[in-house]
Amino acid sequence: MATQVYKTLSKIVGVVLLVLGIAALVGGNFAHSYVSEQLADQNITMATDESIDGQLKAGRISEDDAAALRKYAGQEMLTGPQAETFANHYIHAHMAAAAKAAGVPDDQANYSAIGSLVTQYTNDLQEELKALPENADKSDAEIAALADEEIANPNTTYENAKQAATLQELRMDTFLDGNTLRGMLLNAYGWWLVGTIAQAAGWALIVIGIALGAFGFILKDKTAKTDTASA
Repeated sequence: MATQVYKTLSKIVGVVLLVLGIAALVGGNFAHSYVSEQLADQNITMATDESIDGQLKAGRISEDDAAALRKYAGQEMLTGPQAETFANHYIHAHMAAAAKAAGVPDDQANYSAIGSLVTQYTNDLQEELKALPENADKSDAEIAALADEEIANPNTTYENAKQAATLQELRMDTFLDGNTLRGMLLNAYGWWLVGTIAQAAGWALIVIGIALGAFGFILKDKTAKTDTASA
């Protein structure tokens, strides 16, 4: 009786796992195909060996970044690992290099912290303008407007205005755009990883399902043959 129960459970669980495995495999394949299609639409080509050498020489990427990029040098970006490598070893590296060139400390090389630095330089500029005799009677709003004019003026003589303008450009043109593109690429990598896990789980479930199903049916056949022989 116990053997019959085990056989029945093996067949049921085996079929269920087989169905789940096939579904997981189909889902994983779909995730990979979808990510590849979306990346293909962006028409991004990974950096070539020549470009990597130039970026390394210029100090825009590190040796570790170069080593990671060389694995996909010159390839069309179609996979999650390519997207992750480009996001973390090319875009992020360039963002860090741009921040360093602007004199931003490593621990403040991010969108939020650079915004705080812009605010700091802007406030210092406002205090500097407010201290001028010709601005003694101006309101805070008028001083703020003067500060904005100086920051927007490429020929300003105020160092605080120059620093604020440089950092604001770095924040909006480099970090905002860079983080947006990195987010898109890392999202693609995340879904690719989900697809990879689904594929691995799918194959594992299929193998286990087949093994359990075979155990149930084969054991049944052997039992039936034994009973026939005994009769």
